[in-house]
Amino acid sequence: MVCATRGGQGSRAAQEWAIRHAQETEQRLVFLYVVNPNAVGEVDDSMRPAIEAELAWVAQVLVRVAQQRAARHQLETEGVVLLGDVREEIVRFLEQQSACMLVLGAPRGTTRNVFGDDAIEQFAQEIRQASGVAVEVARPEAE
Repeated sequence: MVCATRGGQGSRAAQEWAIRHAQETEQRLVFLYVVNPNAVGEVDDSMRPAIEAELAWVAQVLVRVAQQRAARHQLETEGVVLLGDVREEIVRFLEQQSACMLVLGAPRGTTRNVFGDDAIEQFAQEIRQASGVAVEVARPEAE
């Protein structure tokens, strides 16, 4: 099972869901963070390597935090940081790992939509269609 992670409450919900599910099913769990350097917008080419390195460092820290959460539940995990287009890299990684499931976190403030037309549901559907892998969308608890 692969848990795509970032920062924020949606990712924390995804991590917690994935940890519980991995414990229940005894599946291997990989936390994946895809750094998309193009998401920063236009930057001077001379700055691009420094920005990519900084984004990768932040990603590595967030993956380690997720792994520490899992370790508190006596669960060994793997952490992977990739660089590139988020959708393409997730699909490629799922195929390489022969993953059976992907867990995504919905941003706080989104609600499950019966029509599946919010951005995270659309993204999940794109991943399902491209990879054939089941996708679970975890949502933060409402306060």
